Amino acid sequence: MATKKNDEEKVSQDIKATSSSYRALDNSGNDYASMVGMSDLDKAALEAAGKSWAEANKAGDQAGMDAAHKQAEAIRGQYGYSGGGDGSQYIPTGTKREEFSYESAPSYTSKYQSQIDELTEAILGRDPFEYNYEDDPNYQQYKESYTRSGQRAMQDTLGQVSARTGGLASSYATTASQQTYDNYMAALADKIPELRQLAYAMYQDEGNEMRANLEMLMALEQGDYAKYQDLLTQYNTDRNFDYGIYRDDISDSRYDKEWNYQVGRDEIEDKRYEDETAWNREQYESEEEYNRALEKAQTLAAAGDFSGYKALGYTDAEIANLKSAYDKAQAAARVSYSGSGSSGGGSSGGSSGSSSQSGIVDTMLGFGNDTKAYEYLLSLDMSNAKTETLWSLYESARGGGGSIPTFSDRDSAVAYMKEQGVPSGNIAGMMTRTEWARRKASYQQYGQGGTEVTEYDSYTDYMNAYVEYCIETYGG
Repeated sequence: MATKKNDEEKVSQDIKATSSSYRALDNSGNDYASMVGMSDLDKAALEAAGKSWAEANKAGDQAGMDAAHKQAEAIRGQYGYSGGGDGSQYIPTGTKREEFSYESAPSYTSKYQSQIDELTEAILGRDPFEYNYEDDPNYQQYKESYTRSGQRAMQDTLGQVSARTGGLASSYATTASQQTYDNYMAALADKIPELRQLAYAMYQDEGNEMRANLEMLMALEQGDYAKYQDLLTQYNTDRNFDYGIYRDDISDSRYDKEWNYQVGRDEIEDKRYEDETAWNREQYESEEEYNRALEKAQTLAAAGDFSGYKALGYTDAEIANLKSAYDKAQAAARVSYSGSGSSGGGSSGGSSGSSSQSGIVDTMLGFGNDTKAYEYLLSLDMSNAKTETLWSLYESARGGGGSIPTFSDRDSAVAYMKEQGVPSGNIAGMMTRTEWARRKASYQQYGQGGTEVTEYDSYTDYMNAYVEYCIETYGG
């Protein structure tokens, strides 16, 4: 049965495995996803599909590979191309989603605007009322009539007066006849105010008629424009309805895509859970065997035989370091014992004890791993007080007294947690950069997400917080 160390190394290798070349880039580096205008959310989903394919490929899961490929192709299909069998090609499919289009909105052209403009200009530019009776045709008619009547009356008066004097003309007759004519001319002059008033009334009537015509044209214009507004309203209603159908189709497509993606992710998560559960069962079964092997190795180490650590996964170099440190400690102990029998034994023993402690701490630091260093310290079978003292010296020499470094990449973080004894199941729970980016994009678009995206602005922040939590909670 595999040892605990070998099991943990296998899980670590699985976690560190890189993605396949299944992506949207060909060998020339053309970013087809950006070339076709793919959204950031779809890019993240495409990258996640590639990662899923790589994980399924590594596990030999053909169904998982097919599901991931189908999901990636569905995303590319929305943008009118296929990635081919391995996702690295650009094959136009002619199925790119069409942009929404609709017939042009109805336009309006006034039939009456030119007449309205002309009539308005005529009303506003109309000359003010002026009256000259000499230019009034009515006055000229009255003048002719009154002049004829006046001359006729003047002749009649002259004839009547002359008849009274025996037919002889006189100055009286002339004066009387002229007076009659002048009376007619005076009556003509009296007609001028009446004619002026008549002309003004006609001027007013003409203006009123022009304004009435303008109002009629504007009413016709308003009627036509109201009809246009009705047509435009109906056009917008129909257009909005068709656009709603268009958006519903897009939403349905996106829902199907996200549903399929989630189904694929669920299948991958189920597979991962099954793998981790199987590993944990195996780990539980081998735990007792491991503890027995460790107890045996420590027993042998107390006598200077470190060969038992070989079965625990230690390298030959590490075992040699354990042996060297043991030999140094034994030599220092012998020197200390010899010095204790002489008169200066107190001073010599103190110096040798300090040298022995230094050698042990140096050996512990040489492992570069707290778990192995502590196992080595326990194998020396010292008293609890000495063990605690040496561990404190080791932590002080190591620096930071247990402080946790920060990481910029996932592989380094995984390796560190592995060294600190964090269970592999907990290590595997840390998201990849691609998975975190996908969830972050989903949170930014839909406003929903867990603390891994709501409380951290970058993947690096999330990763270091996860490492710190695992070290404090599960670290050895």
